[in-house]
Amino acid sequence: MIKIFQNNKNTINILILVYFLNLVLYSICSFLKFTSAETIFWFSRIPILLILYLFTGKNNFIYITSLLLYQLASYLFASGNPDLFMYGSISSLGYKLLLLIILVPLITKENRLAISLACLPFFVLFLYIIELVLHSLGDSFYIWILNALITSIIGGIAIIHFNNNFDLKGYWLLISSILFIIQIGAFFINKFYIKSESIYQMVIFFYGLSHFTFYKFMILKEQEKLNIST
Repeated sequence: MIKIFQNNKNTINILILVYFLNLVLYSICSFLKFTSAETIFWFSRIPILLILYLFTGKNNFIYITSLLLYQLASYLFASGNPDLFMYGSISSLGYKLLLLIILVPLITKENRLAISLACLPFFVLFLYIIELVLHSLGDSFYIWILNALITSIIGGIAIIHFNNNFDLKGYWLLISSILFIIQIGAFFINKFYIKSESIYQMVIFFYGLSHFTFYKFMILKEQEKLNIST
């Protein structure tokens, strides 16, 4: 039994290494304009994370679905087809909505006001960024307003939860939410306002890190739930 556990732990560590190696190679290929290799590393990032999550023995359907929606949104955005941007925006909104559903149990009657106040600065910041690229959003404007609101609420939940509990689970959630907030702003600026390779590289790394840190939160959250039930 101990040997099986050790082998499983070693495999998980290898998958984590593969995930970050994939992220680095994706960034390098993007910078050097190796288009074919870049596409391979880009497409395999979420599947690697999904395999990593499933290998831990966890099977949260909402989280799995959220990753699939994110993969779909990434594909639609990467297509460069303006007609598909709307569908990508909807998929991205669905992804964030599912993450919020996962975090809803962290909202209590006692911390609702605090979360509302904590999310306001993020929402105002998002509104300012959206205003900068307003002419490029077209019919997806209201979808991105909702996306910004949900992302801001996630940030507010993370801050208040970590402040109240100061645990490792809350730490990973806080880091993830901060990265989500930064990368979505960088994504908008790079796509519609200022084309910059450095900003694009920031988007790549922050997306990859935000996904991994939320994965770490999910593992600890589900382990905590398992410990309580047993």
